[in-house]
Amino acid sequence: MESITVITLLLRAIDRVQIQAVFDRDPYESRRTALPGARLVKALVVYQMIKSPRLRGLVRVSEDHTAVQTALGGTIARNTLSNALQHRDPDQMIEAWLLVWHSYLPWIARMGTKFARLAIVDASLIPLSLAAFDWATYRKKRGAAKLTAVLEWARGIPQQLVVTTGRVHDVKGAAKLTWSAHWTYIFDRAYLGFDFLAGLLEAGAHFVVRFKDRVGYRVLARRPVAVAPATAGIRLRSDWRVSLPGWPGVVLRLVSYQLPDGKLIRVLTDRFDLQALSVAQLYKERWKIENWWKWLKATYKIKEPLGRSAAALPVQIVGAFVTDLVMRAFKHSSGFTSSLYEFVTRCQEVSLTALSQLPKNSALRQALEAILKLLNGQPRHLQLVA
Repeated sequence: MESITVITLLLRAIDRVQIQAVFDRDPYESRRTALPGARLVKALVVYQMIKSPRLRGLVRVSEDHTAVQTALGGTIARNTLSNALQHRDPDQMIEAWLLVWHSYLPWIARMGTKFARLAIVDASLIPLSLAAFDWATYRKKRGAAKLTAVLEWARGIPQQLVVTTGRVHDVKGAAKLTWSAHWTYIFDRAYLGFDFLAGLLEAGAHFVVRFKDRVGYRVLARRPVAVAPATAGIRLRSDWRVSLPGWPGVVLRLVSYQLPDGKLIRVLTDRFDLQALSVAQLYKERWKIENWWKWLKATYKIKEPLGRSAAALPVQIVGAFVTDLVMRAFKHSSGFTSSLYEFVTRCQEVSLTALSQLPKNSALRQALEAILKLLNGQPRHLQLVA
């Protein structure tokens, strides 16, 4: 227990997944003996858990803390880290993250089954200086990177990530995503592109997207609208079958509802099997990804790139994704009953403290000891801890 810390638990969890196999397919990987791919992932996870926002802080931790040094496989030089961030292929990092994702998905509780196959798509900007990051084109005098993610509604974790410059239109960035059959994807009105949505339908998926005011349509049929319960917080106004001049031969559904402040929201979908209220409620769930972006930026270090190359930022973000995923898996599987925010922030505060030095009867220590048993392959006997 003297050498077990939050960070060593995280690194042990990552070691259970054979992510190095992803990087070994690269013919140049054999030359990266100082910092192979799996070791880089673990180093970036350590970075997300320590207080220092700089690379030198990560280097110092690898030098000063024996348990972390052992878990990382030795110390890490700053130049080695800088070179890895500059030259590592982000797609390899994303593939490694997805391996971890598949391994720990069963550890993360679902919110329910009502909208089990539901995902939300949205982009978020990270402002950057064009003087320092000349690749991050956005406005004339402003730079930015655009992160496009697919967030699984039931578990609150991302499924896919695409990083582009801020100038790339939302639809163009999302065109690089893949769609799963029978899933329903929720979009804001920036994604109302007929060719884009047609590709989604061809994949066997469904969509719910906010409609734009100036897009023409033809009403084919009007369906009766039930009165929404007071708890819904909206007033249903219309439910129409429509056709769009720019999308011939396709019949869609346009549901309109009014917010308490009088604002009218119109939602376009191909889901005719749902009640109008369910369609409206699906679109209201879009705000979950807004909250998730705020959580990610506030909890993990992704707003300031560790390197200036176009590859450095997505590599750093994948490190945050891996950290967040494993932390959620730990929280849900440990019996820790307080909020995810409390669990993660408290773990960050004591990330380098040995479990044996934490208060013996504290909820956090009990939760981390439960995680240790799970990682050691012992039977799961979880107790709820406050």
